[in-house]
Amino acid sequence: MTKYKIRQTLAALLLATMMTACGNEDIHNGKTPIARVFDSYLYYEDLGELVPKGASSSDSTSLVTQYIDVWVKQQLMIKKAELNLTSEQMDVQKQLDEYRNNLLIYKYKDAFVKENLDTVVTQEQIAEYYHNNPDNFMLNTPAVRSIFVQILDAPEDVYNVQRLLNFHSEKDSLALLELCHEKAAKFETFDNHWTTLAQASNLMPTAVSEKDFALKAHGIIRVNEGAYVYLLKIRDFMPVGDVQPFEMAEPSISMILLNKRKTEIINRLEKSIFDNAERNKNIEYYHPTAQTQK
Repeated sequence: MTKYKIRQTLAALLLATMMTACGNEDIHNGKTPIARVFDSYLYYEDLGELVPKGASSSDSTSLVTQYIDVWVKQQLMIKKAELNLTSEQMDVQKQLDEYRNNLLIYKYKDAFVKENLDTVVTQEQIAEYYHNNPDNFMLNTPAVRSIFVQILDAPEDVYNVQRLLNFHSEKDSLALLELCHEKAAKFETFDNHWTTLAQASNLMPTAVSEKDFALKAHGIIRVNEGAYVYLLKIRDFMPVGDVQPFEMAEPSISMILLNKRKTEIINRLEKSIFDNAERNKNIEYYHPTAQTQK
């Protein structure tokens, strides 16, 4: 019988015992051992509510077997670590205390911020930050407003699409939409909002170079591949170094303003706690150099 089968049988017998009442000999201070690694024992009582009520026999056996496997491997690794680490390396109490303290502080600050944070960011606040901080929103990649069309390489259809991509009237725009819905394999329009050149370029079978003349000329980039023609019409273009269009910067500004509010709340909290402790003489310095600045 394989080790896996032995463990399955052990788990099955254990569950059967659980269902029929405990008749095991009272050992290990009344607990029933189900596995041992060196001098560490896993007890039946340690399983707690591992097996949910109503679980089938096979599911229960599988859960218990997996738990035993994980426990055994963990205990073996702990034993190996204890044998190979120095006493200094095994002294993790300082790290545990530091982790606990940092976790408690984080949880308290997080709860305090959630309770006191105003999450409403108005368009006026976003616009004000945008106009007052233009250097924060310089483009590091070109931005475009564009239209993408993938269409079968039928000369008449391709010609009509290309002609209409240069639309200057609402009539031509509607004609383009109608033609693309009828003929195009894929049609994406970014004409009404800005996107990065990389995002627009992802629609093409080959990458669009930032040096492509059509970008600045608001022309059409055409790629023939297989049975299809891929067309990317550049409706507008902004080079690297220009200030991002407002709509591109807007989401990040909202996050910036919220993060600034969070920082301000935490700073006020820390100052309030410090000032209160100082007033109540809960802080005392025993050497002049030990005093911190407020």
